[in-house]
Amino acid sequence: MKTQELVKIKNLKVNYPLQSDFNRMSKKEYIQALCDVNLDIYKGEILGLVGESGCGKSTLGKAILKLIPAEGMIFYENENIQDFKPEEMKNFRKKAQMIFQNPYASLDPRMTVYKILREPLVVHGIRDKSVINKKIHRIIDLTGLTEEDLKRYPHEFSGGQRQRIAIARALILEPEFLVADEPVSALDVSIQAQIITLLKELKEKLDLTILFISHDLGVVKYLCDRIAVMYLGNIAETAISDELFSNPAHPYTKALISAVPSIHNNKTKRINLSGDLPSPKNPPTACKFHTRCPYSTDICSIEEPRAVQITKSHYVKCHLCSER
Repeated sequence: MKTQELVKIKNLKVNYPLQSDFNRMSKKEYIQALCDVNLDIYKGEILGLVGESGCGKSTLGKAILKLIPAEGMIFYENENIQDFKPEEMKNFRKKAQMIFQNPYASLDPRMTVYKILREPLVVHGIRDKSVINKKIHRIIDLTGLTEEDLKRYPHEFSGGQRQRIAIARALILEPEFLVADEPVSALDVSIQAQIITLLKELKEKLDLTILFISHDLGVVKYLCDRIAVMYLGNIAETAISDELFSNPAHPYTKALISAVPSIHNNKTKRINLSGDLPSPKNPPTACKFHTRCPYSTDICSIEEPRAVQITKSHYVKCHLCSER
């Protein structure tokens, strides 16, 4: 397991402002999307980020790449990107790219595939046609596209092919780090398998580091080296993939894993959580999970749990683990 930090996130916060259409003079309210997130991403790994819809996974991915404003520190190769000037930020864009969730919305319908792949190169100062063509042909070979595909428009492709185009666009600048925001959730199951296999192959061939955001634990278990579990804007638990599934420590993680369907004789009892995910506009105090936790005690609603190290690479934020 590689442990050289490529990305280090410290005390990251994101609040989305709410504005009433009826009374613009009213007091400003905020949705707390991320709250004091701390996370390390190691060079050469695929880190899975899982959790319920609305827990802040996509927000975290966008904040890491500075696509949305955030408070806190985001270190990339020991440099805080929050302090980057425009030229430094432009250079950072070459190193870190994003694959968006919806291939139907993330590609410009007015541009051919060739123009879609050429655009990032031109923006970053590569204008020699022979160099552009060489880079484009290399990337379509890697992503399973063809020469004929370069002349076509996005609407002429299936969802899986569009996602291949989106992956090719993200890789055209030869980045080191990818944020993949649920890249297979909008695809059929058979096509999902192809894209997941492609990402795994590209990671090995190009020595990529990937933050893979998903709500599908089965996919994450197969693809990722480590997994971080997010709940209501907080990282609840992180561990190596096998260890997280064999020895989950946080009650929320246990509930997620118990809900994964299996064709084998599964002796794990299904854990049903009471209530819905609380509103990030008014999140619970202290431990954010205590309103749904079957093991909650008095301290859970009074004091926020600290991160406890269980093994060398297994961390959990839970009072129950602190007591043990």
